[in-house]
Amino acid sequence: MIAFLLIAALLMGIGYAALTDVLDITGSADINQSAAEDAFDEDVYFTNAVANQEGNTASVNADNNDKASFSAKTLKGQGDTATFTFTIYNDGDLDANVTPSISSNTQEEYFKISSDWNGQPKVLAAKGTLTYTVTVELLKTPNE
Repeated sequence: MIAFLLIAALLMGIGYAALTDVLDITGSADINQSAAEDAFDEDVYFTNAVANQEGNTASVNADNNDKASFSAKTLKGQGDTATFTFTIYNDGDLDANVTPSISSNTQEEYFKISSDWNGQPKVLAAKGTLTYTVTVELLKTPNE
């Protein structure tokens, strides 16, 4: 009976970790999972990164597809924006709760970074994809 309860508790913990895979989109667009979720790290990852304006760049890290990066080089004047679209894939057999967050912006006086999810969780179906869009807006130029 005790062995059955221990196995049941273990399976519940693994199931919880699989269902709460967390995406953390930072300045370089990372997927970060807590230590309990590392076993499921390979199941949810970036498959594509696109800079939506010419002159900007976005890419998925070739060595670690939990990371993607973007660079906004076309922002010149107040109100200019750069948009980046990331595709996230769930290769697992279970749906995953995906909760993005944008890291703290140390240059809030100059840039605003926002996303189309507004920090709200979404369910990423098993074998399914979602898109996540990040927008960088120039609030004022550094020489003002």
